[in-house]
Amino acid sequence: MHDSVRNGFNAFSEPLESREHVMYLDVKSLVSTGVGNLLDADDPENFGSNPVPLPDIFTLDWQDRDTGVPADPAAIEEEYRKIKFSGTANAPIGQKRALARLVVSDGSVDALVTRKLDDFEASLRGRPPFAGYDGWPAPGQLGLLSMAWAMGPMFRFPHFEAAAAGGDWLTMARECRMTEAGNPGVIPRNVRDGLLFTLAGWVTDRGGDITDLVYDPARPLNANLRSGALPVPLNLLIGVQTALETLGMDPHGLDGVAGPGTRGALTTFQGANGLTLTPAAGGIDDVPEETIAALAAQLDARGVARFP
Repeated sequence: MHDSVRNGFNAFSEPLESREHVMYLDVKSLVSTGVGNLLDADDPENFGSNPVPLPDIFTLDWQDRDTGVPADPAAIEEEYRKIKFSGTANAPIGQKRALARLVVSDGSVDALVTRKLDDFEASLRGRPPFAGYDGWPAPGQLGLLSMAWAMGPMFRFPHFEAAAAGGDWLTMARECRMTEAGNPGVIPRNVRDGLLFTLAGWVTDRGGDITDLVYDPARPLNANLRSGALPVPLNLLIGVQTALETLGMDPHGLDGVAGPGTRGALTTFQGANGLTLTPAAGGIDDVPEETIAALAAQLDARGVARFP
């Protein structure tokens, strides 16, 4: 992977996963730690069918929170089982932290993240749709690694994979989304991944430096979009929000979610420009092409970069 991707991965991932120094039960009732790192060999679709820890758990420098005494394998396994059957999958993170007795160091978390990142990259490289990965623009590499981090490197998204094999970045941006129904926690990652694949298309289209991440993972998403360093991504709802805000209509945030503020700003723009109103728009597919074209024309008139 490009150095910019490796160097930016933690800053990109931690706002999505948090950074934990204890074992905790994730929303799928799997024991995890670090930056969303699984420590559990159990089947998420059949809780308790294989409640054993993954070998990675024993490579970390666990120690007692109160005494600082290093934990032996028996103590680590005991902690795993306590967390595994705690029933805290949907509990607040503070409650999960309070339950844990063992803690792990930052250095150990960093080593685990690096090892997993390299393992995931190797698996992705071995898949035919991603054979050109090494030559991808940095935003595309980060987007793919983000998907793998959330779903594992063997995820199956046929339309996305076909687009990747053909270098169709905009289709990848559309088809990278994980199912959000019943799992709203994936929305921030979906929004960022779509933006990253769009930026990969922009870099490719303009013949830019493929090692440049473009997106600054140390800055909030909305700060990136308002920085002027990125084109306005009009293929995405968050790009429509950015365009509306740039043109003086407040969507009440740049988050890629079609809330009342976004719908209100959109219909205000449409009404002011004699366009078909879409007061019930729930996503980018509900925004008419004529509206996208009008936004593009007005951004162009102001000299604001956009893509596509």
